[in-house]
Amino acid sequence: MTPPEPGRLLRWRYRITGFPGSEWAQDGKHLFWVWVIARLAVFGVWLLIAPSTQGDVIYYWSKIDQLAAVGPEQTLVEYPTPVIWLLQIPYLLGFGTKIGYVIAFVGCMLALDIGFSWSMWRNGGRLRSHALLFWTAFLALVGPTAYLRFDLIPAVLSGWALVSLTKRRYWLAGGFIGAGAATKLWPALMWPALCLDKKSAWRSTIGVFGFGGILALISLLWAGWDRLLSPLTWQSGRQLQVESIWASLPMLARVFVPDQYWVGISTFQAFEIVGPGVGALVALASLSTMIGYLGAVVIYILWWRLPRRRLIESAALMLLVVLIIIITNKTFSPQYIMWLGGPLAAGFAVVSFDHTGRERSRVHAVDQRRLVRMGWVVLGLTALTQLVYPIGYGPLVQGTLGMTAVTLVLVVRNIGIVALLCWNLAWVLGFLRRRTSEPASPAPEKVAA
Repeated sequence: MTPPEPGRLLRWRYRITGFPGSEWAQDGKHLFWVWVIARLAVFGVWLLIAPSTQGDVIYYWSKIDQLAAVGPEQTLVEYPTPVIWLLQIPYLLGFGTKIGYVIAFVGCMLALDIGFSWSMWRNGGRLRSHALLFWTAFLALVGPTAYLRFDLIPAVLSGWALVSLTKRRYWLAGGFIGAGAATKLWPALMWPALCLDKKSAWRSTIGVFGFGGILALISLLWAGWDRLLSPLTWQSGRQLQVESIWASLPMLARVFVPDQYWVGISTFQAFEIVGPGVGALVALASLSTMIGYLGAVVIYILWWRLPRRRLIESAALMLLVVLIIIITNKTFSPQYIMWLGGPLAAGFAVVSFDHTGRERSRVHAVDQRRLVRMGWVVLGLTALTQLVYPIGYGPLVQGTLGMTAVTLVLVVRNIGIVALLCWNLAWVLGFLRRRTSEPASPAPEKVAA
């Protein structure tokens, strides 16, 4: 039997380890219909399987509806103050009604999804089909949570910040991060990843702290100092959420000794677990958070010392920050998984550009394979997250039939997230170990289509 040609073997290997690279995947019309079908699937899951997932949106509506009576000091105190202004938009569009608010909120999130998808296609460089396909599949696997929480906003803003670097619009990239921090705080930790050189560092810093500072000042004048700091005090008072990485062991133990553990909704509107060893795990989570943030600072400093920094490295650092936040935290709401999607989709979009915004003639094969394989892993973990919430959440928190299966899915998902952090950290340490005499970007190599 005649062995296959080497080129054919390479093509098959690429088809297995990569997203579609054929002419079909380069056709915008085909990708449009893939996007439409994927989004219809999201709405199908919401309407047919998990209609109760709109509970958070109704909670937003109720808080905004009471804003005039209680004031901003007692409205949505778990979120930064600008979120109040943001969540008033669907209230106005929905004419103040509950059903109108839900429709308007979902419509706003869908419009944001459309805008980000379009920008990936228009600005995604040589791997734009990869960027769009990943984002399309990713949000479909997030499920209805994608449109029924506002975590899509900071995810998209962080992705846009990264893409803005390819246009050398550093002040705009900083503005996107500042706006993201005004909604969920954590994007502020991505600011150092925008500092590719002195010029980008100054301009992006002005964008981050200029825009974010203005929002903070207006928030302070409008609602006061206590309301400005309330998201931090709220977070510090929370206990161990059932989906968090640190809750994996007690949740697994609950399967075997359910009478020793209690799971219920707390005053923080989250399902938490109480039982033997949980207090120690909360303390460890708090300690690991400090260690994780300190480690991120050290990594950023080492990266700044490199003679040249690459855009794809900025994407890797953004992903690392998100993973550190998720893994070290004592909470892990299902919408947190969305935070990974923006930087990773944007990673595909920027991988073909150098730090000056010029597109290279070819994409380095190692970078492409790493992004593609990481993309597959994130898609798998996202699918497991949707199985936990909303599909299997009832049995998980109520302890009814199916609790064991959903708990095992949750534990596997959490182990996978930790493994992803280790893999991402190895990637980051790999480019941090570059010698100053080595070129920042190895000779490009093209992957056969």
